[in-house]
Amino acid sequence: MRKLSILFRTGVTVASLALAFTVVGCAPGQKPADPLKGAGSPARGPGIADISVQATPVVNGALVVEHQTSGTVKPVMQSQVVGQISGVVARVARKAGDWVDKDDTVIQLDDSQLRLSVKTAQASLESARINLSTAQDTTKQANPRLDLQVRSAESALSVAQTNYDSRKALFALGGATSTDVDRAKGDLDTAQANLQAARTALDQNQKADVQNIAQLKLAADQADFALQQAQLNLQHAAIKAPYAGRLVAVNVMPGELVSQATPAFVLASQDREVDFSVPPADAASLPVGTPVTFALNGNSYPLRVSQSPQVPLNGVVPMVAAAPSSLPLSFGAIGTLSYSLTLARGALVPTGSLQTNEDRNFVFVVEGGKALVRPITILAESGNSAAVSGVSAGNLIVVNPPPGLLDGSIVKTQAVAATEDSK
Repeated sequence: MRKLSILFRTGVTVASLALAFTVVGCAPGQKPADPLKGAGSPARGPGIADISVQATPVVNGALVVEHQTSGTVKPVMQSQVVGQISGVVARVARKAGDWVDKDDTVIQLDDSQLRLSVKTAQASLESARINLSTAQDTTKQANPRLDLQVRSAESALSVAQTNYDSRKALFALGGATSTDVDRAKGDLDTAQANLQAARTALDQNQKADVQNIAQLKLAADQADFALQQAQLNLQHAAIKAPYAGRLVAVNVMPGELVSQATPAFVLASQDREVDFSVPPADAASLPVGTPVTFALNGNSYPLRVSQSPQVPLNGVVPMVAAAPSSLPLSFGAIGTLSYSLTLARGALVPTGSLQTNEDRNFVFVVEGGKALVRPITILAESGNSAAVSGVSAGNLIVVNPPPGLLDGSIVKTQAVAATEDSK
């Protein structure tokens, strides 16, 4: 049930002047008239008397309403914490209702197999690293020997080429036989073949070494990853609190098998919030940071809106107000949340002063001892007050005009004790 109250907010305090009135009807023989068609300045005479009216001064300000709705204290976060690995529960370190800090162990799984897996992975990594180191050392030793063979073959080829060129020149001069030239050519061909073979051996060895070392490096990396996974599984044997808070429930007992899909415990954060819902029409006036008040057990707590989606859900807009952890608010407590809405800003008048003639709205303003009609525009109404335009602060406005009051009617006001303004 929402309770509605009206607030006037102005920048200046104005004393409300209430003036009692005595209703005086039409003089004998007079007919009721349209208040917008007054006689101007009626002359005083027999049968004509001043009309007593009640009037109050106009103030400028905001027409504010206070709405109320129920609010529930809830944790900012509530999580069902699951294990990262499957295992048998060895120990339950904390119970429901305990406060825990971040990374506190709540459930401890049996980790004997996990420790063995870590040692096995460490041994595999060490073996892979030894194989890689041995292959690298072998490569360093083989390549220089093959490279030396290539350089020797290149030198032999150079000598054979020089000898062949010399024999050809001597043959042309008659100093060598064709047999000598053929023998030199055979030596040159052999030297070329030896160089090609040496280069091929060096190239093949280098390629084989590159492939072999790459495979050994990959094996070492895989062994390293296996060790990291084994160590991570060992860490996950302790199911810990992801953040500081209170344990809502612990769902397992020692000896039970916990799978990765099993919620081991439920954790609620220390930080609190107040959840509430408002009508869609109010949501737009409650952005993040808007102050609200939460009343619980006779105490009021100032809060601020922390989440304002402004999107209806089941006909209302769910919202959240942040509650500092220092406030003595128990989870699940239900209180009353109040928030203020500004309907309009303008001249604030009692709804009893508002008059309507056909489709025109007006009020009576007292000036120079006369009641004068002032057309107005109604900006907003709520309860006994309205915000309007068309009159100014300080204007004396007639409340509950008596029958027979016309534009220009002579009126008298009788001052009574002033009442305090609503703030």
